[in-house]
Amino acid sequence: MEKFVPKFQRAPWPDGARVLHVYAVPDLQADLPLARLVNECRDAMSPYPISPIGDDTLHCTIEMVADTPADKITPEELDDLVAALHTHLASAGPLEVTAGSPIANRAGAFLDLSPDERLVDLREHVRDAIREVRGPGALLHDGGRHHISLGYAWDEASSDALQTALRRITPSHVPVRFSALHLLDVKFQQFPRPGGKFAWELSWEPVATIPLADDAQPSQPVL
Repeated sequence: MEKFVPKFQRAPWPDGARVLHVYAVPDLQADLPLARLVNECRDAMSPYPISPIGDDTLHCTIEMVADTPADKITPEELDDLVAALHTHLASAGPLEVTAGSPIANRAGAFLDLSPDERLVDLREHVRDAIREVRGPGALLHDGGRHHISLGYAWDEASSDALQTALRRITPSHVPVRFSALHLLDVKFQQFPRPGGKFAWELSWEPVATIPLADDAQPSQPVL
């Protein structure tokens, strides 16, 4: 593995910049098997130069609003985006997928999510909403297959050795349920690590919650 560097507009993320994202956020208090799997993965990652993602920022990225930083978006534009997300996700319904196996890669470690079909369909609804309000130039992000990130590497280490440790975890697959999507103001910032290294860590401020239920009523934005 090598140091993880987040990207914005296909370039390295400016330290401390904030960008709107739509995330699916698991509830570890409700999904106890997922919580156990995540904690065992953290134990396996602990000898490695990886900053684990905390319970309060564990997430699956659905889409990024990539045309401009969050602080350049006006309150009126934000209201339009929230309304479009509610419209395009009005009948999406809740989603249950399988999390696992844990996978080590060059950026750290993550939980694979499957099956793909509902997740891809959900992402397309979100993209339609973003495209409607902000145009196709806002869709510059390519997050690959959906996953739950477990931690970001801040130095080089053996991904093979970590994968061996993750492979020992059992059970390695658990169900996870998403009943809402979250529009979040996400910040990536660097923090010092031993040996003069720096690690990227994320935090966020909530903007709006969009229920995934056929009979859901739109929630109020959290501004």
